[in-house]
Amino acid sequence: MNAWLRTGRLLFGIAWEIGPVVVLSYVGVSVIAAVSPLLLAVGLRPLVDGVTTDRADQVMGGAVLCAVGLALTALAPVCYRWTTIRLRERSIMVMERRMLTLAGGAPRVEHLEVPAFWDRLRLLERSTQDLALGMSLAVIGPILLVELAVTAVLLGRLQPVLLLVPVIALPAAWLSQRAEALRRAADLRTAEGRRVAEHLLTLASTAGPATEVRVYGLHHELLDRHRQVSRDVHRGMETGHFLAVAVNAGGWLLFAVTYVGALFLVLREAAGGRATAGDVALTLGLAAAVVLAAGRLSDLAGSLLRTRTASEHYHWLEGQASPSGTGSEPEPPPAQLRQGVDLDRVSFRYPGSDRSVLSDVSLRLPAGGVVAVVGENGAGKTTLVKLLCGMYAPTEGRILLDDIDLADIDIEAYRKRLTAGFQDFMRFELAIREAVGVGDLPRMDDEDAVRDALAKANAGFTERLPSGVETQLGLSWQGGVDLSGGEWQKVALARSMLRTDPLLMVLDEPTAALDPHTEHALFEQVAAGARDARSGRVTLLISHRFSTVRMADLIVVLDQGRVVEQGSHEDLVGQDGLYAELYHLQAKAYQQS
Repeated sequence: MNAWLRTGRLLFGIAWEIGPVVVLSYVGVSVIAAVSPLLLAVGLRPLVDGVTTDRADQVMGGAVLCAVGLALTALAPVCYRWTTIRLRERSIMVMERRMLTLAGGAPRVEHLEVPAFWDRLRLLERSTQDLALGMSLAVIGPILLVELAVTAVLLGRLQPVLLLVPVIALPAAWLSQRAEALRRAADLRTAEGRRVAEHLLTLASTAGPATEVRVYGLHHELLDRHRQVSRDVHRGMETGHFLAVAVNAGGWLLFAVTYVGALFLVLREAAGGRATAGDVALTLGLAAAVVLAAGRLSDLAGSLLRTRTASEHYHWLEGQASPSGTGSEPEPPPAQLRQGVDLDRVSFRYPGSDRSVLSDVSLRLPAGGVVAVVGENGAGKTTLVKLLCGMYAPTEGRILLDDIDLADIDIEAYRKRLTAGFQDFMRFELAIREAVGVGDLPRMDDEDAVRDALAKANAGFTERLPSGVETQLGLSWQGGVDLSGGEWQKVALARSMLRTDPLLMVLDEPTAALDPHTEHALFEQVAAGARDARSGRVTLLISHRFSTVRMADLIVVLDQGRVVEQGSHEDLVGQDGLYAELYHLQAKAYQQS
């Protein structure tokens, strides 16, 4: 029962976002489509009897009812098409917004590491219309039941045994639900395969992978893999759908047998003089109305199950994306750091993995200091950054900001006091002002602040573009321009420099596309700004270039998820450990080049 209540609340919320007028229009048209066959059937009896007995009043009354029924029957498809199109278009936008919230609205990103999350999200995308139409089921279903009850009474007055005709709706509805269950099982079995096919299409048809696809001649390989995946998906889907169609065919066979049986009974009564021609016409019309209503009720039963399934996907996704929380009121982040950020015996494993990426890390990042983290690939540097940014919670241990546990701090308020530049930065295809401005949304329209951030990132090239900071980025847009890798990276760096006095500034290989001299000059500026910041800002730098790393106040060396060394550049070189080894290897490579 709780599941149905949750489904009802979800449907009501979606219907309200779509718009009550649109939803009620769809319901109204559906009601008209349900009632019009009944009006036509009821009008046939007086019309036919009036003609055979020469009763003008009966002919007139029957003709009016038949005319209204025919008019509504003719108008219903047109109105239904119009309201369905409006409902579908609005529902797509509403569900896209809700899916954006499910995928991107959670404070952390653990759910994005779960393959089942993406399978369910794709299934929910395909179920958008089921959720949009679901609200109307609560109105249309009872109306169809009333129509069947009225029809049963009218048929029973002609022949008591005909009271049983509407009962066909029950087994038909059950068969429809069984068919829908078979379809649902097929959908779940093939969800991952469909996602693989979509990924292959993306690889073949988007600009990012296009170069490697062509260099390595991957076109035919992608095509062959898509063909194989498609075959597997089709095989799984077609088996389930064939069984579903066979089960549904059983329901429609019931309708046919019932209609023929009712026709036989009434014709026998008419042949024996116990029924008029109008009774025959009424029975045929009512039997047809019963079949139509029972068919719609059967479809609604299947729709109800599809809606329930879509609701289950939605609430499962919502549960995955929702923070667990402690139940207590979160604390605001400190206005400024006085001591710094402490990692207290922090360990971390990614969801679904039993391998610790970080193990028992204890470390202080001093307030006002510049800290560099170095280590070989896979040492855990980027994972450390994600934990400090609150993207994940530690599996074990705590992260403290001036003795306040990060788990107890309002994560959204904390994020407003962060800024970051990443190696895998996002190429926002917006106007340059917006692509930089998203780094501090309240100042997106402040052109002076945006230009100042661009200057700090040595991105003066933007002023030479066709429309300056209003230039659209991305060749896929009208009038858009593309940038080189280094230029895109400078825009990302400018984005990270827009916020004033953050508590934590993270620079995770943000200058990989820049030359060493540009990187060094940039970090000299960043380091000077960190030491002058009033907030006690901690600047965390991850870089493979030791000429840049050596300017840090503290260098932390990670190896296989553990802190193995920490100190200044001079101290670590003197210890002749892992840092010294890595430093001398790079220095030797530069000398040879």
